[in-house]
Amino acid sequence: MADNTLAAFPQGEFAAFSTAKMSHFLPYRQGMDQKTIEQFFGPDLGTKADYDSTHLVVFDHGRMLKVDPGEIVAKFPNGKYKVITIDYYNKNFNEPIVVDADPGVDRKQDVTK
Repeated sequence: MADNTLAAFPQGEFAAFSTAKMSHFLPYRQGMDQKTIEQFFGPDLGTKADYDSTHLVVFDHGRMLKVDPGEIVAKFPNGKYKVITIDYYNKNFNEPIVVDADPGVDRKQDVTK
């Protein structure tokens, strides 16, 4: 995925609500500085992720997941990390839920029966 797909994202770490909990996201760009990565991962750098100035990897259940420029690292409230694409982020974190066939709740209906 091209690095320019992240142009509209904040430059550093940012937060968003997901399932009523706070998740943090790091849009990874080519040439991202070490300080930004260290701030995002904190003490997890070296155990749950590693960075050598050219490659960022996230460890997931013993697997090493390479993070490519244009992808996003998600840190969930439970301390786990996931590598996602911009499309996944837009579909699962950013787009509103729209159900056209659902008429909604009829407030006049007696639900105590």
